Amino acid sequence: MTGSSSPNPHYTLPNEWDFADERLALLGAAYDPDSIALAQRLGVGAGWRCLEAGAGGGSFARWLCSVALPGGRVVAVDADPRHLADLPGRGGEVAQIDLVTDEIPSGDFDFDFVHTRFVLLHIAQRDVVLERLVRALAPGGVLLLEEGDGLGVLREMPGAFGEVWRAFARATEAAGANQAWARNLPAQLEALGLVDVHAEAQIPVFRGASAMARMWELTWAQVHGSLMEQGVSREVIATARAELRNGQGWFYAPPTVRVWARAQS
Repeated sequence: MTGSSSPNPHYTLPNEWDFADERLALLGAAYDPDSIALAQRLGVGAGWRCLEAGAGGGSFARWLCSVALPGGRVVAVDADPRHLADLPGRGGEVAQIDLVTDEIPSGDFDFDFVHTRFVLLHIAQRDVVLERLVRALAPGGVLLLEEGDGLGVLREMPGAFGEVWRAFARATEAAGANQAWARNLPAQLEALGLVDVHAEAQIPVFRGASAMARMWELTWAQVHGSLMEQGVSREVIATARAELRNGQGWFYAPPTVRVWARAQS
């Protein structure tokens, strides 16, 4: 999925693609409301020291700046931070790091809140990164992970959209992703010593021509070559993209698994 020129050879959907900024903005528009609502339930607010790992387009990090600052700290890290240039003007900090090989910048403290969304499942060395995120927590700090997981839904998705999604899953897994990893996160976090572990799964149901539909249409464009390598024809890909542009259609995607836990005090 990625070439040697990618700023992040470990991630299957790199940020340097021409339309990545639009795709990432749409991903934020589709998923930020639920992410923010859960973070608010967890108490994230003024004075919190926050780490956004794999910040991507930066929409969630911008929200963190709006609630944790001043008085707190927001550090957004990504292997390719080209979409995060505005964060310092909001009081946030940006660091270009590879989550697999580089140390997480913590300064003189650990973090009260560590968050990542749709990042770890796309990194082959995801368990290494997970351990680093856990170590970055301050005593009593909260870790929130949001990841996709097929959970049986992938097999049931109909039409060209379903055919392309299954090919996308195969292509990302060939590049090191794991579309079945997130379901085991609660047990993993307990094994890593975290407490108060909670989890939920949500199936996204969305209308064609919506922000989420456009996000998936752009995703199919970004991975077009990989989809064809998986045996999907140009015609099927074009049909799936046309289906997503139809405002009368409805779709569902594999579940989003959200898992959160706390470091021992």
